Amino acid sequence: MLSILSLSSKQQNIVRIVLATLVGLAFVFELIRDCQRDGDFMGYINAGNAVINQTHIYADYLNTWPPFFAIFSVPLAWGHAVSPIIIRLIWLIGIIVSWYFIAKWTVRISTGSTLTFKPTNENARIWFLDWRVFLPFLFVLRFIIDDLSNIQINSFILLSCLYAIHCYLHERHITAGIILGIIISLKVYPIFLLFFFVYKRAYKTTAISLLIIGLTTLISLLIFGWDVGVQYYTDWIQNKAMGETILTHKNQSIFPWFEGLLTDQSRGLDIRYNVLSLTAAWSKKITYIVIGSAALYIAWLFRKGNSRYSVVGQFAFVLAAIPILSPLAWKYYFVFLFPLLFIQFNYLLQTRTKGVTRLLFIVSIALAILSTDGLLGVWFSDVLEVFGCVTWATILLLVSYLVQEKGMAHTD
Repeated sequence: MLSILSLSSKQQNIVRIVLATLVGLAFVFELIRDCQRDGDFMGYINAGNAVINQTHIYADYLNTWPPFFAIFSVPLAWGHAVSPIIIRLIWLIGIIVSWYFIAKWTVRISTGSTLTFKPTNENARIWFLDWRVFLPFLFVLRFIIDDLSNIQINSFILLSCLYAIHCYLHERHITAGIILGIIISLKVYPIFLLFFFVYKRAYKTTAISLLIIGLTTLISLLIFGWDVGVQYYTDWIQNKAMGETILTHKNQSIFPWFEGLLTDQSRGLDIRYNVLSLTAAWSKKITYIVIGSAALYIAWLFRKGNSRYSVVGQFAFVLAAIPILSPLAWKYYFVFLFPLLFIQFNYLLQTRTKGVTRLLFIVSIALAILSTDGLLGVWFSDVLEVFGCVTWATILLLVSYLVQEKGMAHTD
């Protein structure tokens, strides 16, 4: 990182142009390739068609989302019936465009500055290719590409979360609550953000969110019929939301990492790293205890961080923690790391902090980037994922922020 910053302005601009061109080519390649693939997008289409055809929405194994998501997918199914390629192309372009706004809202809520496509020397404006923004973007590029190649929804969910936080910070509680309630109804994992709003005593935002969740549930029950709707929600809660942990190296949640550690089950490639041979049920209980204990400590640590900078950092912390706390976390979930990566990178850049905070951050980035199969090959990448390389990249990033937050608390 610092080697790039030590170059002359002209040399830095050349590097920027080369990197931006390569990113652009990668996006074009993904657009051409992925608009012709099923990806996880086919699960959305199948869910929407199940609503249209009045068949069981969970007959398709790809559908792991709440019943309201199937209703949301109906327009996608209609578009797919007209042209599968065009509807995918629109979705993929939407993901790419959303990243400008993800960067925009991250910059806005954390620095108060405006993001621009043009180089600028104004303090209140930041160029998208400024290293303060562009490098954190490159740090998560592998996850963005994964989101594109699987034609996923995570970038849209992240953008919605950031806008909800922006609205909350500007006391637009109704808008924040509506947005948060809708995205929780679509994919439940942003519920961790709702828990944090409760912790911050943002009761108006929380109440609106719960009202919207209740309304979307009622809409689902009315559309499916009461008995069928209740059956769908029961099926989803028991078999999807609270079902067994999917034990595979591709699932980088903390749950399969602990199951690999505490049971004699392999996460993949017939590799075992367990230290105990407990049951899967006990492994899950221990995981909940560890998460609960960590949450109590973090809540205690965050209790005095009421400055705008601390609050924004805490929200970014929660967003980054969402993937590993979710029972299921494919690599494209980790686009949620971007806001905290941006905040931590800029903190280290501005303060030139050395020591544990900096070391944890660098190791986190190394684990996230160097484990890419495009660099190491599929087999080596899979081996690292068996041991939870992306999980640990996230944990180290979170700990890096906690060390910083604890240090600032002592200073205050």
